[in-house]
Amino acid sequence: MIAIVYGSSLGNTQDAAEAIAAALNSHEVATTLINVATIKRDLTPLLAYDTLLLGCSTWNIGELQDDWYDAFPLFQKLDLMGKRVGLFGCGDQFGYPDTFQDALGILAKAAIASGATLVGRWPTEGYDLYESLGVEDGMFFGLAIDDDNQDKLTAGRIERWVGQLVGELRGEASQVAVQ
Repeated sequence: MIAIVYGSSLGNTQDAAEAIAAALNSHEVATTLINVATIKRDLTPLLAYDTLLLGCSTWNIGELQDDWYDAFPLFQKLDLMGKRVGLFGCGDQFGYPDTFQDALGILAKAAIASGATLVGRWPTEGYDLYESLGVEDGMFFGLAIDDDNQDKLTAGRIERWVGQLVGELRGEASQVAVQ
């Protein structure tokens, strides 16, 4: 079973989490949705899952969403050795082209430092940004969603990302979905 753990201030990341859960369920992959606000004082229940999908929007100038910000010190202390972690995030690439999806990078680097294996990297093609902590070697650390400017692309991106993710989790060769 996969835990989809999200923080959402305005509802976009929650909507994405629910759409990702539905898409995974259509691939016969069981999921549990967890709002990080409900567990931010004790993240140890996450250790019961082999795979975590973490959803976080980027706020202000490259910051974590409020509930993730509160939970982050505890997240950094988790032992994620042997866990697979995928990431998805919401942001505004035109309003914040220098920090779009920084939250992906913040969470990714903490997960890697805690021993996790990242899954679900996503291409930067089709996005307009200058730089981002959420990008490494020309790839986002996870699915980048921009409902402010590219809302018509969100459903298709989620479907492609979930298909890619399912393949990775089942041990198939990773083929990154092209926009």
